[in-house]
Amino acid sequence: MSDKLQNIKAVNELLAGNHKSQTRKSIYTGSTKTVIPEDEVIERFKTGKPKIWIETDPKGFRTRVTQHDGFKSREPENSVLKTVQDALAVPDECPKCGTKMRNHEKRLNFKFWFKRKSCFSCVLKESMKETVWGNADGELGEVDISSQVERVETDYNKLKETIRNQFAENTNGKE
Repeated sequence: MSDKLQNIKAVNELLAGNHKSQTRKSIYTGSTKTVIPEDEVIERFKTGKPKIWIETDPKGFRTRVTQHDGFKSREPENSVLKTVQDALAVPDECPKCGTKMRNHEKRLNFKFWFKRKSCFSCVLKESMKETVWGNADGELGEVDISSQVERVETDYNKLKETIRNQFAENTNGKE
């Protein structure tokens, strides 16, 4: 019978806001560091608050912390996954010419990014820029083929446009 009375007493205290779980004072013994050292900040928001920074725990393990909208994510500083993701990342624009890497030639752009670190059109232009010749007498010379490069580029663009138009006509006719 006394157990039931204790339960009723606890419920009454909860309803009144006087229960020990509601009035208990807790003591936090962990780190309350709120200032992030300037040399540990990797990136900041436009407001100046840290967006990505490195935290070091008492054992010396370094963790990369990223502040998102309402929560933080943590990963080891030397994460293998992050290294692989960085190696496989393709930029939005070609660093040499500024064209978008995810345009209609996305497949070729990605292929040449991993081989040559530039887009498909940059590789075409570089490979056809200069030509050196030599003959049996040992004479060497250079040929300027810039006019042929322009012709090849215009022919390529015409062919590409023709194929696209034919594809569009064929798909519209089937609908």
